[in-house]
Amino acid sequence: MPLLKINEIDMVFISYDEPNAEMNYAKLLSIAPWAKRVHGVKGSDACHKAAADLSETEWLVTVDADNVIDESFLDIEIDTDIYANAQAFSWPGRNIINGLRYGNGSLKAWRREFIWNMRTHEAAEVGKNDVDFCWESGYIPLTKSYSVTHINKTPYQAWRAGFREGVKMCLDRGIRCKGDTAREAIWWENLHRLKIWLSVGMHVEQGSWAIAGAWEGMYKTMLTDWDITQVRDFDILGKMFEERSSTDPLELIDQFKQASKSFINVLVLDSASSENLVGLFDEFYRLNRV
Repeated sequence: MPLLKINEIDMVFISYDEPNAEMNYAKLLSIAPWAKRVHGVKGSDACHKAAADLSETEWLVTVDADNVIDESFLDIEIDTDIYANAQAFSWPGRNIINGLRYGNGSLKAWRREFIWNMRTHEAAEVGKNDVDFCWESGYIPLTKSYSVTHINKTPYQAWRAGFREGVKMCLDRGIRCKGDTAREAIWWENLHRLKIWLSVGMHVEQGSWAIAGAWEGMYKTMLTDWDITQVRDFDILGKMFEERSSTDPLELIDQFKQASKSFINVLVLDSASSENLVGLFDEFYRLNRV
């Protein structure tokens, strides 16, 4: 049977401006000394194509710069006969702030040709794969986690991570959905993840910034006409954060929590329940504050 062996294919570390990139790359090299690196390429589609260009093997693994992998990941062998049409595999990363495990920050093994041919993020058709990878045919999400995503080195890193997921968790297969249909349109697991982003992590360093970002991302997506494709542009997000950086993140949380009550009402169908949900968020904040 044909096996895809992780320790026999190229591994490419992708970094842009992450404050913990150098440390994490050194950790990667300590267990995978053959790892290569792409740095400073703007755009998620472009930087992955640069990684594919760098690879000398048919398959390659990409490691995000905020991700620290477990050495056991190198022992993985996949019977490709079981996944005859597979073009990419994704192993969920564990989020250091709120413990969520899903595609955000995941380790990925890709066919090199698949990366060259895909059109996502800044290279996507309008309304298709604008802000993510996972709607491409042949993309296989797996369940076991082999890495931890460290997104809390600085306030900006945490806020940006929360903001981006606050946006993405409100989309239906990458498409914005608004109004009374949102509760049915958004995948239930994403709604669950959204609630975690909005409420868990205050006990972790910079966790309040991630929560503040998630509230604002949800608010802008569901209750304004903000252009959601801007979520992929780190320069824009950097300027947005500069305008908020001198504000207490707890104030930002309260501001966007109050502004988002109408959307919470849609999620839980009636106003009494929405008030209870807001109260639940308040209790999370009280219990989790450092």
